[in-house]
Amino acid sequence: MSVGKAFFIARENMTSVYRLEEITDLAETAYRHFMNHEEEIIYVLNRGGVILGVFSIGDLKRFYEKGDEKIKINKKYTALYSIDYDVAQKFFSRAYPINEVPVVTADNQLLGIIRYEKAPLFRRAQRNSLKDARTGKDIWMKKELSRFINQTKARVIIYTKHELPLNPKEAEILQRRRFYTERTQWKGLSAEEWKTFLQSEYEEGIVDTMRTEQHQSSLVVKNGVASFMDRDGKWYSFKDGCRVTTNNPPDADRRIFMYGSCVIAGAYCKDHQTIASYLQKKLNEGGYTSWKVLNKGLFGTEYFYHAMFVEELSEDDIVIIWCMERWLPDKDMDNLILVGDVANTYMEVTPLTDYIADMELHCNYIVNQKLAGKIYQDLYSSGVLVSEKKTSVPERIQNYYIGWDIWEYLKNYFKQYNLHKETGDFRVGAIVMNCNPFTKGHRYLIEQALKQVDKLFIFVVEEDQSYFKFQDRLLMVEQGVMDLQGVHVVPSGRYIISLDTFAQYFEKDQVKTVGSMDYDVYIFGEVVATSLGIQYRFVGEEPLDQVTRRYNETLKRILPEFGVTVIEIPRVTVGECEQVTISATLVRKALQEKDMDMIEKLCPKSTIAYLKEQLKLGSW
Repeated sequence: MSVGKAFFIARENMTSVYRLEEITDLAETAYRHFMNHEEEIIYVLNRGGVILGVFSIGDLKRFYEKGDEKIKINKKYTALYSIDYDVAQKFFSRAYPINEVPVVTADNQLLGIIRYEKAPLFRRAQRNSLKDARTGKDIWMKKELSRFINQTKARVIIYTKHELPLNPKEAEILQRRRFYTERTQWKGLSAEEWKTFLQSEYEEGIVDTMRTEQHQSSLVVKNGVASFMDRDGKWYSFKDGCRVTTNNPPDADRRIFMYGSCVIAGAYCKDHQTIASYLQKKLNEGGYTSWKVLNKGLFGTEYFYHAMFVEELSEDDIVIIWCMERWLPDKDMDNLILVGDVANTYMEVTPLTDYIADMELHCNYIVNQKLAGKIYQDLYSSGVLVSEKKTSVPERIQNYYIGWDIWEYLKNYFKQYNLHKETGDFRVGAIVMNCNPFTKGHRYLIEQALKQVDKLFIFVVEEDQSYFKFQDRLLMVEQGVMDLQGVHVVPSGRYIISLDTFAQYFEKDQVKTVGSMDYDVYIFGEVVATSLGIQYRFVGEEPLDQVTRRYNETLKRILPEFGVTVIEIPRVTVGECEQVTISATLVRKALQEKDMDMIEKLCPKSTIAYLKEQLKLGSW
């Protein structure tokens, strides 16, 4: 099959045909279908095979976005009365990106569909967008954008893009490029198309150079915020976490920050050809040399706006955000001075497919010039460029950011392990334990905690970076607390002391300088403790291990911000010998030395039984 060519699928070979009486929950049925099958329209039939209505992936997405209580099938749809590929192609051109149309009899019985294969990247994007709508991501993003605008001191400008009015030929070209972008050609462009796209910048081997440098543009993520590592390249240069903007005036004392994904970062142009660099050039030419433009765009990632929340901004700053239209706030806000649409700006260049690659976010320097001109005119017309300087003190909203991916993961994690906030006057505590292995010290800490709470969560560190495997450690804890009431033992998941949040925890023996573990604690406080109603975090006293000791100090510093009291409990000693403090390290040492007497002093009976069974200690 060649790209864009239609083909017929008979009804008996379709996966998207559903009888009305078989559907108990249309939304759930449709979601499972769209996430697992290529057909993106469901056909609802009666017993006689007559179409009662259709339901598309777009219909379901809009249902989730609006939060409607009832879902209805669509009784207004286009159908063909014969297998006519020419008519079908004309329909596809008009109705892009719809890629199928039903073929019916005169009495509306479904015979099959004419469809064409959609580009894998585009299909994946549709599924991701549907998933985001279902899980509430768009609503969350809208709230976060509103929160930033309300809390920042800077003045904010937002740009969105409505659907571009592509003609049939342009739609077909982009469809072909998206189809091939994962196969044989980078972004789906042929060598000749790259020449047209790059214009005067084209030279032999330049596409490979651009692709290599783009892949080498590494991100560093700290406290949930991503920024580029410093580098100098032929195409891409970064300094202080920003894409380099050329011609920044050396004495500029006012700032314009630009946040967005590929189009702002300038994914397919050189440093001097980004929107930010062209905007800076316009400002300089207009005599506004007190302003400098900072390019905070990132390549193809949702991290692009996280940095806004940790940036030190003042009333003298302007923040320009390029975002999805569906994320726009529902009401006016004082700091939001302009909401702009750039669809018409794109349409100033024709044919558009000479200037964009596989989508409008991937544009060349000529489009960037046009977009920079639009932004400059908006800034000029709004009067912000000549506004009086207030010299206010820059402030950040917060010094970390917890993104949607973490919130969504933890929401599913709570559901998976049936973790929830108790109603009523419940005292709830938590302990995070590695238990490598489970000792009398761990048991003592749990017993002391239970004296102070009604419910105790024990999160067992899930990373397999320890002497004992996670499943062994989890079982030892479960067996060690079986007789205790109010204890809930669960795996810690990806964001409670993990390689993602606190890597040094697993490198204690090699650590010379202890780094920040704030992010792990912020996630626990803002998401875990808040969601589960945790009021106390219990830790064992740590006299020797510098990493754990610093972690305890961090817990005490941060968690009170979230209403969590940190209680440090002294370690217990072995029997009458006060010089020997119980620790998992001593147990592992005793195991290596085959010292069964010491193991029995340090471990509860449940751990000893487990070790004997697993390690055959009885044969020593």
